[in-house]
Amino acid sequence: MSTLQDKRLLLLGILSTHSLHGYELNELLKSEANGIRIGKANAYQILGKLESDGLIAGQEERVDNRPPRTVYTITEAGQAEFARLLQEQLADYQPLEYPDGISLNFMDVLSPDVSVPLLEQRAKRLAARCATFDGFSDDIRASHPGLDFLVRLTELEQSLLQDLIEKLKKET
Repeated sequence: MSTLQDKRLLLLGILSTHSLHGYELNELLKSEANGIRIGKANAYQILGKLESDGLIAGQEERVDNRPPRTVYTITEAGQAEFARLLQEQLADYQPLEYPDGISLNFMDVLSPDVSVPLLEQRAKRLAARCATFDGFSDDIRASHPGLDFLVRLTELEQSLLQDLIEKLKKET
């Protein structure tokens, strides 16, 4: 489960490389490359707090006849906070939570005739998730170790799930 600190690190990290307005930022937050999810309302709430803390600055910008929009830029204090959060988190270890493992631990309550089709549905959903990573080249994965970790973890989950399905099919 991601924490507020994780979300602050992500938003400051994105803004440390370039200024963005809210729509662009939300599009980046939707990317499968992010290890965490931040909803639009939550992102704006956190941006407001980062701005009130002096870590980012929002400046209204108008393009042509479009309504004004706020462009967010990281401040020097924000860069320092980003560096502090990054260093703290790089040194930390947070065990992964895997709520789906609970259902896997209790699936022996069901017969393989019931569990296999359910696991096959799950495998299709997982394959769709894996497919979202296909657009990331090896160069991008190499320069973004967090993304590479997420891709490898998803591939491992897919392999283990397929092995489990095959094992259960042999039991029937």
